[in-house]
Amino acid sequence: MLKKSLLLGIIFAFAFSFLSFSNAHSQNVPKITVKTNKKSYKPGESGFLTVKFKTADNVKIAVDPQVEVTLNGATGGSLQGYPGGDYIESKQIKYSFTVNSSETSGSTVTLSGSVKFGYCNSDSGICKIGTQKFSVKIKIK
Repeated sequence: MLKKSLLLGIIFAFAFSFLSFSNAHSQNVPKITVKTNKKSYKPGESGFLTVKFKTADNVKIAVDPQVEVTLNGATGGSLQGYPGGDYIESKQIKYSFTVNSSETSGSTVTLSGSVKFGYCNSDSGICKIGTQKFSVKIKIK
């Protein structure tokens, strides 16, 4: 009887610690929202996308590796500098782009792409890489 109770106790302790371990190290990929700095642009005009990260309270966006943005529908530029030490404190970045000069006045263009970034659980210290897709529409003046 004592051996049976001890064995059940060990199994229960192992199962509980395994579940706690997996929950502590699991974290959802942060979601993003992407907006342009204006609603309409002239052909050849430059603008920027603001990418905001929606994270859990204990998740931070890492500075290294650098955030990567791929962009379709316009000519991609570069990331604008963002302050912070190991993490992006503002939880947002800006990415410059230029509207293709061949766009027709009165048309609508869809800017789409993806954002690849590192994110870390500040409680456990575990970091992962995430990728989120986006799509925004702009009007051409």
